[in-house]
Amino acid sequence: MRTTAAMVAATLLASTAAGELRVGAAARTVTPDLAKYGPVYMAGFDHNRRATGVHDDLYARCIAFGGGARPLVICGVDVIGIFRDDVEKIRAQVDADLVVAALHDHEGPDTMGMWGASPAATGINPAYNAYLVERTAEAARAAIQAMRPARVRLAAVKTPELDTFIDDTRPPVVHDPEILALRAETAGGEPIATLVNWANHPETLGSRNTLITADYSGYLCRELERTLGGTAVFVNGAVGGMQSPLGAAVKDPRTGSVLPERTFEKAEFIGSRVARLASDALKSAPVAAIDGYLFRETTVRIPMTNAGFQMAAKAGIFAGRKLPNDDGTTTTPVGYIRFARGREPVLEIGLIPGELYPELSVGGVERYSGADFPGAPIEPAVKQLMAAPYRMLFGLADDELGYIIPKAEWDEKAPYLNGAAKPWYGEVNSVGPDAAARIIGALCELIVAK
Repeated sequence: MRTTAAMVAATLLASTAAGELRVGAAARTVTPDLAKYGPVYMAGFDHNRRATGVHDDLYARCIAFGGGARPLVICGVDVIGIFRDDVEKIRAQVDADLVVAALHDHEGPDTMGMWGASPAATGINPAYNAYLVERTAEAARAAIQAMRPARVRLAAVKTPELDTFIDDTRPPVVHDPEILALRAETAGGEPIATLVNWANHPETLGSRNTLITADYSGYLCRELERTLGGTAVFVNGAVGGMQSPLGAAVKDPRTGSVLPERTFEKAEFIGSRVARLASDALKSAPVAAIDGYLFRETTVRIPMTNAGFQMAAKAGIFAGRKLPNDDGTTTTPVGYIRFARGREPVLEIGLIPGELYPELSVGGVERYSGADFPGAPIEPAVKQLMAAPYRMLFGLADDELGYIIPKAEWDEKAPYLNGAAKPWYGEVNSVGPDAAARIIGALCELIVAK
């Protein structure tokens, strides 16, 4: 299908000069000062959950690639979501092709406005969002300045253990548990950065926690930096559906006991274990032959049929962000990155502006009785559109639309899927049933474009 807006960026970065890829990385804290920005409303779960302290710092972590006509920078940020409006403010301060992906942290500040003191009040503190923009841009610029000649290694890890870290509360039960990792180092083996892509909600602590924390993501990055050195950057994947450590029976191998729910102990185990699996795989991975990369981006218009989103925008919950177009649509970016050797793709990355259901990442969409659109075409799985041996999916990249649901599984009206007594969770936090087809259709065009 044709995208609903013209491609706004299609930058092919030619083969790097003399085959020299350069990589740099940097991180900046984005932890809210509770006295300066208080009250800080915590994102996710309930309204009026106010932060009472800081357990560990939140970060904007960026990795930059250079050697072509224009740097490429990928940033992972420890917040619930960053609307396109704020992403564009960050991009305006960085001379690069820039990807900003929120990690969907449910234990950090409300940067979207949806979890304020009440349903009628925004949770956004404009001063904090401005601070977040500035600090993320600063990290991106510092990563570019730190670039130096580098080589990279790539690894993928998929074990039955990883499925146990994720609970999926909605049929079909599909996970995308594979860890994808990239390590950049100097020719002499000095560490520069590690990029890890994995899919799971950072919400291990649950709704009762009132301490600011990066959840398992923070432990993941700290363990990567301890074992491999350099700067760790984590970017979340297809977390819709919903992929969560809450409810997942995670066993401590030392005792054989299931780790207690909603605890830092469980968050630390998940983050540290994912990091160790990635670092072990990278230590034995060969150098990947990469001599060029490209970045492409387009925008699409998606009907905003969610009445709650419409009312929230009109009521100022998003604090002037994410305003619908005159025709009732919302405009969002869709992007694609390819690292290659000559014409052969080595690593491909799909940039998805929300929480993609995993069956739209790896396949497994099903038709159920009770679905609202039982005859809807099945959207192709994003990773199956790619040809590279390594395939990443960055969720919440450059925008946040909420859940992106296969149209054939969309279910707002009774009877409900599988004869359920009440609606399944998901549609209430989705822009609408046409999001998946339009986003994946746009991504398909970006992948095949010459």
